[in-house]
Amino acid sequence: MTFNTHLASRQRGCRATPIAMAVSVALLSLASAQAQTASTDPNTVVVTGYRYAIEKSLDQKRDANSIVEVITAEDIGKFPDKNVADALQRVPGVVVTRSGGEGKNVSVRGLSSELTLTQLNGNYIATAESNGDPSRSFNYTMLPSNMLSSAELFKTPEARIDEGGVGGTVILHTRRPLEVKSGSGFVSADGTWADTTKKTDGQFSGQYAWHDEDNRFGILVGLTRQKRTTRTMGASTENWQWYGDDYDAHPATDVNGKPSELSSYWWGQSGFYDQGGKYYTNFMMPTSVNLNVKSEERERKGGQMTLQFKPVRNLTLTANYFRFNLSQNSQTNILKVPEWNLARYNGDGNWPGGRMLDGLTFDRSGTLVTGAQYSAHAGKAYYCSEAQAASAGKQPGGWGPDDCTIPTPQITGSYNQEKSLSQTADFEAEWRGQSLDGIFKFGRTWASGGPKMQMTMPIKPRVQNADGSWTLGNYASSWNTVGTPAMVFSPELMANLGKGIGEIDLGSTSSSWTRNSTQQKYAQADMTWRTESTWLDSLQFGAKYRDGGTHRATGNNYWVCKGADPSDYDKRYQAGCDPTANKFLPQFLYGGSLGNLAGGINASAFPAINYPAYISFLNQSYGTMQTRNEDNFVYNVDEKISSAYLQANVKTERLRGNVGMRFVRTRQHADSTDQVESYNDYFFNGANGSPAPCLAGGLPAAGAPAGSGCTSGFTRLPDSIARDSSFVVSSLDRSYNDVLPSFNLAYELTKDLLLRAAASKVISRPSYNDIASPGGLQYYSQEYVNDRRLIGGGDQQGWFGAGSNKQLEPYKAKQFDLGLEWYFHRGSVLGIDLFRKNVSNFAVPVVRDVTMNVGGQNVIVQRYSTSAGGRDGVSKGVELYAQHTLDMGLGFQFNYTYNKTNQADITMADGTKIGESPLVGSAKNQMNLTVFYETDKFLARASYNRRGEVVDGLVNGLNVYEEPYYQVDLNVAYNITKELSLTASVLNLTKEETRSHLGNDTKDRFYSNGYAGRIAYFGLNYKF
Repeated sequence: MTFNTHLASRQRGCRATPIAMAVSVALLSLASAQAQTASTDPNTVVVTGYRYAIEKSLDQKRDANSIVEVITAEDIGKFPDKNVADALQRVPGVVVTRSGGEGKNVSVRGLSSELTLTQLNGNYIATAESNGDPSRSFNYTMLPSNMLSSAELFKTPEARIDEGGVGGTVILHTRRPLEVKSGSGFVSADGTWADTTKKTDGQFSGQYAWHDEDNRFGILVGLTRQKRTTRTMGASTENWQWYGDDYDAHPATDVNGKPSELSSYWWGQSGFYDQGGKYYTNFMMPTSVNLNVKSEERERKGGQMTLQFKPVRNLTLTANYFRFNLSQNSQTNILKVPEWNLARYNGDGNWPGGRMLDGLTFDRSGTLVTGAQYSAHAGKAYYCSEAQAASAGKQPGGWGPDDCTIPTPQITGSYNQEKSLSQTADFEAEWRGQSLDGIFKFGRTWASGGPKMQMTMPIKPRVQNADGSWTLGNYASSWNTVGTPAMVFSPELMANLGKGIGEIDLGSTSSSWTRNSTQQKYAQADMTWRTESTWLDSLQFGAKYRDGGTHRATGNNYWVCKGADPSDYDKRYQAGCDPTANKFLPQFLYGGSLGNLAGGINASAFPAINYPAYISFLNQSYGTMQTRNEDNFVYNVDEKISSAYLQANVKTERLRGNVGMRFVRTRQHADSTDQVESYNDYFFNGANGSPAPCLAGGLPAAGAPAGSGCTSGFTRLPDSIARDSSFVVSSLDRSYNDVLPSFNLAYELTKDLLLRAAASKVISRPSYNDIASPGGLQYYSQEYVNDRRLIGGGDQQGWFGAGSNKQLEPYKAKQFDLGLEWYFHRGSVLGIDLFRKNVSNFAVPVVRDVTMNVGGQNVIVQRYSTSAGGRDGVSKGVELYAQHTLDMGLGFQFNYTYNKTNQADITMADGTKIGESPLVGSAKNQMNLTVFYETDKFLARASYNRRGEVVDGLVNGLNVYEEPYYQVDLNVAYNITKELSLTASVLNLTKEETRSHLGNDTKDRFYSNGYAGRIAYFGLNYKF
């Protein structure tokens, strides 16, 4: 790109902080712009690279009739960021969620990422989650950014664009062979490294385009293969509850002493003692605190083939095939400290003694537990069973191994082999006439994904001896969530585990998975009639038909005991046919404590399960792994969508824009199963009516039913006796019509000052999980609950469950925009956008007690997890942005978004109001600042991205709040020749961590945090 500009005034250099320097750049740039306008000696400046890309993007934004953000590749194969989502987050109003340090999902202007529609070359692209859960949100980790030429984010819709993006619509564009030079392309080789892995991975990409001399036939092929090892560290809490002696007199309160919306109360309605006799009551505490380290090997493959043919001058035929493949093999190692060592219920004989608790740490208000300490005191008598307690004259009730051992940290986690594949094939015929143009397209997009294996197995650091006594592997555990979440254990822990002091919890050992597939077939016709009117530039009209949906399958992997029928699921090794299956071997753990805990957590020791070693042991001991599909778990969504539109594009000397109407009819079918389970019992009872201890060597007690096993020293009943299960299918069939008007206007107040106005009605369909996720109802009998509490279980008597909500209505919103843009210099802008979205329907995850009819009886289902409808939500705010570059190559980009949402009513299907919530996914503040310097040979770019607090869904009656997060990224490039360039970048330079809390009254109610590392990329790119 070449244009005329003027010399900037000379600037003095100075030392300053990064923020001060950024402000100085902005002020000097604006001053320079005015000086350039006043000067009379033009000089020709050739703009290339990053500056070319952002100026071209700005030209497209200025020329668009809608409010749109554009990101353009610097050159062939050189998108501004390695990840498309990371590039999008640098435009106003965009917030991304990350996975392993990479941008995964995109949300716009305070709305959920499920409400952002992503298209490839103007059509929906099917995506599949490698963890098996279907989603309408596009997974950007699947898509290599170097395959793209540009990306557009439409914040205001046009009638010609598919509906579905209440937040916004992202259209990704790829190159076509007849639009580029013949024989052009690129090859690149990159490496990536992170401080959490200390490992370097390779990435390789290439693209080639050719067409004949007449530019009638062309072909473009592209391939990419990227490997990356990620390692993330974090902590989390589970199920915050209120503890008190009298919930009527002392209900849950927040840290300010005001009534709290917390809906989870400790079932026993009592406080508890510690070992020193101190009594605790009227406070909130999580039932478990967890530390986790997730290591993942990702391999991303992408392929593109595009053929174009022009049989005549006015007709272009285009065929595309895209294939994106993502494999993710991961291992998550978790340390958990649940509340097992608390004597919490005043009906148990062990309650006054406090079990193993030494004390609790509270926040300033004295109502939130931020730390707990447990230990076995040397010389103190502890009682491991009812019999031992009775012989010591103690009151009966609740006595078990958790009264005499430290069963924490529970050493657990998961091992996952996951993959996802997305494919798209389409054909397009484009006719350019004298006054009528037509584009006809049909295609299919399909995706599948999910785990091949998903294995979990927990270990407790203790072992029962042949005489029934217990040997401890750990003598002390403590956790603390103030600052960096931390755990401290006794120094002997690792050595004792190395001696085999541990037990496997077979009741929680399993390998189950879900796999999903999504597809859509589509056909459309788009016509443009160009007029000779002085004000009506053209009419666009068309129609489209889409037929697609999603399906999720459920299954599991298992091993059967030797000699058993491989198809007999009841003969799996952990179901009781092998009495030695719970025996822990040191080889099931890595040799030492996990090292390189680069951020997010602290632990005095981190024992970790070696899942490949354990799976190898299972294969050697029991033979080939078996796989079964659980056909009773149904999850299907089918949608048939018909649409038509009419759009008028107007253009006068100073006014341009469009006004249109889109008509949409949606036919939707969803069905899923609800599993009803009754947990009647857990342990086999002996002659005295109490749970029967295991025999020496871990054998079940005499007289126990066939298939019984041994857990924590007690004889566990087989599942076929302990619980009953049944399935019920529920379905949804409905049709609804939507009329979606829209208009976008741009008026040139002066040659450089542009006023914009837009208004529209938009919709998005409910998420797949919200309307079709299989549900479950579980009934826990008092007998089952009593048995589980002996070994640390926290179950409560009664009905519990979760399920989808098939009565959810589509998201609907009316939105309004008003903007002013000043293009004070070539490639420069100052702008402001005011926006408001009136969201009449949206969905919020909730957990609450509900009354349901089960088997003809009305029962109260406690803590039922589902989605509820929000009503009359409002998201409004302002976006400020600026961009300018000096002739010397120094420039900046800046944007700030302020987004305010109201407290909208949350209602159930019958209209019952159950609470209030802001719009889920909304962030009040967001800012981006990029400062760069570029010459013909060199580019240096520093980016600062900050988003404010993000509001997430309800957990136990309280919203989750993601705390403000900022990230600094650096990029440098050096052009060795015109064709060969060297690139390097560092993401998360300052090693920032994410963190979230529960409730808006304090940040001390810790919910989760995470650290994905400082990531470095370096590579070579050769274009030809």
